[in-house]
Parts: sequence; C-alpha cells; structure tokens
Amino acid sequence: MLQLFMTQISRFIGEVVPVAQRVTGDGGESVAPEGGDGFADYALVSLHCLRIYLDSSYRMTIDLLKEIPQITGDIGLRAADLPVPPTLCEVFDRISMSIC
Repeated sequence: MLQLFMTQISRFIGEVVPVAQRVTGDGGESVAPEGGDGFADYALVSLHCLRIYLDSSYRMTIDLLKEIPQITGDIGLRAADLPVPPTLCEVFDRISMSIC
C-alpha cells in the first residue's frame, strides 16, 4: 500500500515539476537557496501543488517529504533543503496565483 502511495505521488510530481518550471520560467535556476538567494519558484509551486494533491497542511506535506527522499529528489531538493512551512505561505504573496 505504501509503495502504491509513493508511486502515485512520484507520478504526480513528475507531471507537476516540468509544468511549474515552464510557467515560472525558472527551470534552470538552482532549486535550494545557497548564499541566501531563495528557493526556485518552480520548487515552491510544486510543493504547493503537492499540498493540494495530498489535501494536507504545508507542515504535514513537509514532514511527509522528509520521510520520502525519493519524492523530495524528484522536485530537486534534499530533505535538509525543504523550506519551513511559513516560507511556503509567504511565497504566494509574490507569486501570481494564475501560475498556481
């Protein structure tokens, strides 16, 4: 059952990440902040879409991803790179909701 759940999430992320890269225009951008540049918009949009898909809070989504490094890697992040939930909440003040 867990394997099926992980496969469904992996397929979903496999579809979402390229779309998020295209609509945000930052597919070539570094995903995780190094030197304080911030997260790539496509990674944040992908996390937001996953939260909606899972019908969970940002905190629950991040906690789940910390336990499933394969899915985190599909987004281009490592568990240590995952943003804190308030970062995800704040980012949508600057990203147009039409992108989401």
